[in-house]
Amino acid sequence: MYIKLINPATHGKAAYSNSGSSAQTLNYLKQEAGRDGEEATFFGADRDDLSAAEVGQNIDSNVKGLRAGEAKFYSLVISPSEAELTHIGNDEAKLKDYTRQVMAQYAANFKLKDGRELGSQDLVWGATLHQQRSYRGTHPEVSTGQAKIGEQRPGLQTHIHVIVSARDAQQRITLNPGGRRSRFDLMQWQAAAGRQFEKQFGYTAQAHEKLRPKQRDGSRDAGRAVRIGERVAALNLRVLKEERLDPQRVQQIAQGREYDKTFYRSLATVERRAQQGQPIDNAYYLLSTGREQPAPQHAASTMLHAVQQAVRSNTGREKKTEHLSEKRGRNSAELDIEM
Repeated sequence: MYIKLINPATHGKAAYSNSGSSAQTLNYLKQEAGRDGEEATFFGADRDDLSAAEVGQNIDSNVKGLRAGEAKFYSLVISPSEAELTHIGNDEAKLKDYTRQVMAQYAANFKLKDGRELGSQDLVWGATLHQQRSYRGTHPEVSTGQAKIGEQRPGLQTHIHVIVSARDAQQRITLNPGGRRSRFDLMQWQAAAGRQFEKQFGYTAQAHEKLRPKQRDGSRDAGRAVRIGERVAALNLRVLKEERLDPQRVQQIAQGREYDKTFYRSLATVERRAQQGQPIDNAYYLLSTGREQPAPQHAASTMLHAVQQAVRSNTGREKKTEHLSEKRGRNSAELDIEM
């Protein structure tokens, strides 16, 4: 589980500017949904049918006591991993219920001077669920030429955008999740949100899905490690059990290559072949060197790949007799390719 508090100064100054009306951010979220072929619908603590206008009205009218130039609201992004989304069947109702639990934890995480604990009813917020994501210029797949800016990213990409007022519902308390840790511990809330998913849906989080202390310094390598872990987990969902990659070994290879373009280009190749049902049992060699390992010449290896391909071809389909050597567009050498 990855949860981010968006900083308008570094994450899109125009789209997420929060010192004035929320209309600009809401319009951006609507446009993003439309660009991906979706219709932006919003929900809140007790409603599933909010419009963007209603969310904007609720946020923009809840600013009493805030000075000009101060943040009027905050933008949050809740991003389950592909493995987590698969676990719950990418169920929209479950994701909404989970978001409500996370926002209740968000309220409770604020430490007030009088020791009082806030609840969900003390917040003013709205959220929208997006099913797709597009490649941006910062993604390694774009820099290595594997994808173009604006293209949709493969796999389950569902995530939730939340806009929450900087004031409580009574407009008496300023709620700043990015302020002093003694008032709001951001990492404590993020970790609690991860545990909530496990508890709520009976899920066992993988190592890369858990918030680790070393991420507190916001180091670039820590962020890379999380994203690589997510990609390996998604890849492992698409291949046979014996071909699944060890996330820790992949991380070590990435670190050894200093996260260079060759590593990311090779990882994209492994992902593409996994999607196409091709063997990836020598992926570590490709990730380490950027080169294909010479194919073994002995017959046993050739037979193994033929059996693997046959298993993939029959999985989830009606049984159909097919001679691999006679399949058009494929020659015997392709069956020996290893990564």
